[in-house]
Amino acid sequence: MLGAKYCDYIGMEIRDGLRRCIEKPRFKEGYYTHPMTPLISKVTRVSSAETNAAVGPMTKTIYVEDTFGARYKVSVEDLKEVKGHGWITKAEADKLGWFEAGVHWDREEQIYKVNDAEYVSWLKAEREKVWGKKPKGFWAGQ
Repeated sequence: MLGAKYCDYIGMEIRDGLRRCIEKPRFKEGYYTHPMTPLISKVTRVSSAETNAAVGPMTKTIYVEDTFGARYKVSVEDLKEVKGHGWITKAEADKLGWFEAGVHWDREEQIYKVNDAEYVSWLKAEREKVWGKKPKGFWAGQ
């Protein structure tokens, strides 16, 4: 079973953290010099315009503007773990391909895996079992 996706909540947490940086700089690192005034001047709402709720990915976007007028895009997206490739975005998974060409969900290991020859032959045999039969009855043209 797949876990819940918290892109909305994580996006709102990031947005609120960035909005607090408008008041005063909050970066706590000893190596870098801290700015005297805040660099972030504007943070937008959490946008879900790029989200495809039906097939994925769940993506939330926040736009940030600094005091010099430059704009930045902060994105939160749920990742897929593909064995041999690590945690990747949906776009990277699409490049690998799905079904015969690339990636499938392994129920036993509970992870996406790159297809091997054994899986492809099993899939072909299963499809032949289901779709290889000739239909009978009214819709088969009898």
